[in-house]
Amino acid sequence: MKRLIIIALLAAGSLFAAQGGNINGRVICNGQPMNGVPVSDGTTIVLTDKNGRYSLDSDKSGGSVFVITPSGYIARTLDGLRPGFWQPLYLPVEQDEIHDFVLDKQNQSRYTMILLADMHLSNDPARDDLRRFKNVVMPVIRREAAASRGHVYTANLGDTTHEIYWGEFNFNESDGLRLLQDICYPTPMYSIMGNHDHDPSMVGEDVDRRAGWRERDCWGPGQYSVNIGDDHWVFLDNIYYVNVEGKGKKAPGVKGDRSYKHILTEQQFSWLEQDLSLVDEDTRIFICTHAPVLYSGKSDGLLMPEEQVRRLNELCSCFSHDVTIFSGHTHRTDICDHPDFPRLHQRTLPATSGIMWTTPVDWPMYSSGGEDAGFWLAAFEPGQEPQYRFETYLYGPKYYRFYDMNAVGEAYRGSEGVKKQQELYGSTRLDYGNKKWRNYVFLNYWGWEPGDRVEMIEKGRKLKVEATRYEDPSKNFAYELPRVMSPYKHSSKSSKDVTYHMFVAKTSSPKTDITVRIYGSDGKLKHESVFSRPRAFDPSKPEKQTI
Repeated sequence: MKRLIIIALLAAGSLFAAQGGNINGRVICNGQPMNGVPVSDGTTIVLTDKNGRYSLDSDKSGGSVFVITPSGYIARTLDGLRPGFWQPLYLPVEQDEIHDFVLDKQNQSRYTMILLADMHLSNDPARDDLRRFKNVVMPVIRREAAASRGHVYTANLGDTTHEIYWGEFNFNESDGLRLLQDICYPTPMYSIMGNHDHDPSMVGEDVDRRAGWRERDCWGPGQYSVNIGDDHWVFLDNIYYVNVEGKGKKAPGVKGDRSYKHILTEQQFSWLEQDLSLVDEDTRIFICTHAPVLYSGKSDGLLMPEEQVRRLNELCSCFSHDVTIFSGHTHRTDICDHPDFPRLHQRTLPATSGIMWTTPVDWPMYSSGGEDAGFWLAAFEPGQEPQYRFETYLYGPKYYRFYDMNAVGEAYRGSEGVKKQQELYGSTRLDYGNKKWRNYVFLNYWGWEPGDRVEMIEKGRKLKVEATRYEDPSKNFAYELPRVMSPYKHSSKSSKDVTYHMFVAKTSSPKTDITVRIYGSDGKLKHESVFSRPRAFDPSKPEKQTI
């Protein structure tokens, strides 16, 4: 029905903006005008006429004009990295601007989206992040991009750089963009702003808009959308920068506390309502934000305010498919639903940088939830549901890690770092060296999705498996203990960290093998592994998993 209404409005010309605005231009493909293509300044959306022309009367507050590329097309790029669907607005409001867009046809019947978040590139010599990104992360991205079927794109969900170090290491958002250009990143990249992509030297009135200038200059609008294949992808900046002057950490160029809120503005909601009104009800909707909307780390299951989540849910309620939200920000995998918003599904990504490149340089990289560092891919085939895969840098696809807590306990009891950690923080930190953990086994299953079921079997007998939020011991050794022994820029935590997807069971013997079986919500077997015991624990060495 919605598509029929839009067609009728197109025929009547009521969605076309009259000429005479202060932003004008054309949208063409192969030299021919494109009719009915949405163009926006981030506030208003208009459609091109039969001559491919559009006109917007804009206050230019969004800083750019952009085209919402139709399915089967991609905006032509000049640098090989950023699709040219947007152009910056530099002239004053009273001066007219002309911005034309060139689209190319593309077969998008099947495609792959590489999902990245929190790259945190900073040029810090102590963390050696640029070399590690180029030598550890990029070979895997290149391999996956080359092996994927159909066209491949990347969704970069924010925190490309790390603003507190912009001045210290002379590496800001523009430098991050140039690095990706210089290394010839292999796919078109759509990006959205993270909290660390704001200019920390900006304080005072209207700071959210002003502090985002450099990121918008590099990556484009704070809200936009593209159509790829049968899907509609929406990118929303849900970080509202506050940066209270005079407070917070002191660093070169930092004038405030770098604070922010996880919210959308009224302007963004208004734009989103217009955008979704142009989308057919049978289209799948994917929303990309930096901060999650749904979040297992809070008691109410939300990171954004409930009223805003409700509005977002209502705007998406007319679509026949459920809506998937991709986010980063928390540096941990969190795939979750919410009983009050059953149409929204949240897939939060671990950081591409692990824990901001702070784990030992010669160790495997871990994320904040103990995950092996990596990134998610979403593969789209005609007539099928998306297929998601987590790709690690060292091991290929890997979704869990198994611990023999007898070996973990031995490592804890022999660690000077753990002793100091216990002296400093006592019972607020978990001590796996305690005898109460003897003969337990842990499974950190970061591939967990709602409805999954974990079984552990010992000598043909199913063990009692408990879902917990215990800390991952590898993460403690790789991140917390080095900071206890030799504090650097990131101090250790005084209380235990949590893992949202840890499963534990107690065995009858220290030497029995354990079979792990994981079933999906449909009852089908997803993963099965047999783990021999005793099993060594050494987080400094790679550990491949057969799945």
